[in-house]
Amino acid sequence: MKNISVRILIGIIFSAIGLVSLFVAREPLTAAIWLSFGNGLILSDLRLTGKDGHGNAYVKPVPKSRMYTALFLIVLAVLLLFLQMYLDLQQG
Repeated sequence: MKNISVRILIGIIFSAIGLVSLFVAREPLTAAIWLSFGNGLILSDLRLTGKDGHGNAYVKPVPKSRMYTALFLIVLAVLLLFLQMYLDLQQG
């Protein structure tokens, strides 16, 4: 539980909201926004531990590919939010 920070908890909550909106409300665009943002937060801050040659535990650095993926998911969530706002304004 030491690995879980506030950003990871918020990401888990956002992902859970996305799943609920997909299965209960059947709104795939809203679910994609919540899931994309939540998973982006989780990927950007999850710290894994490893062991060195002497058996000591250390925190591994976050790989650049995971940071780029997290950034992409967060930007995608913002773009999808703008798309949803545009579609809502077209209906109204």
